[in-house]
Amino acid sequence: MKLSEMPERVVFDLEWNYPHTRYREEQNGTRLSGEIIQIGAVKIDAEAGITDRYNAIIRPQYYRKMRKDITELTDITNEDLAGGRPFPEVVREFLDWCGEEWVFFSWSPSDIYMIEENMLFYGMEVDGLPDCYDMQVMFDDQITMEGRDYALSYAMWKLGIKPEQSHNALNDAINTAEVMKHLDFSEDLAEYIV
Repeated sequence: MKLSEMPERVVFDLEWNYPHTRYREEQNGTRLSGEIIQIGAVKIDAEAGITDRYNAIIRPQYYRKMRKDITELTDITNEDLAGGRPFPEVVREFLDWCGEEWVFFSWSPSDIYMIEENMLFYGMEVDGLPDCYDMQVMFDDQITMEGRDYALSYAMWKLGIKPEQSHNALNDAINTAEVMKHLDFSEDLAEYIV
């Protein structure tokens, strides 16, 4: 399916905190390797122009204390998280915002894996999640052709795009959409499904 033929198009990004030790909590038979603390997303048109935005901070239930390195990376503090809402509430709102029928785009497969892991951990169904297309692989296939995983910041530098502040979920979704404007979506995208 080509970009122009797709239903609602949602570029999303997540930020998450993880435990201070290798110990992983388990609930509902699922391990939680990282707890999502921010969901950021944009809806895009067939030319990757932004038509709507979504941003929410999540109050963690398990990894409540922010790791120092995560705070330095994201600028999200314990105080920010205290004002957040519970994951199940936010993810339901986010999925409602996505619409009736949509597809996901992300920079690397880690975000779709993390949202699935968190949803399962909270006992939520993941069967309704749509296909997710990996823009990191598409960037490498079309621009660098080196068979490597490049950071989103590198892609923006390589394409001469002035980025929004990195490691903020909404900004990274916006940055990914900006990179998408430089990619060729005229062919079927099936090979980029995560």
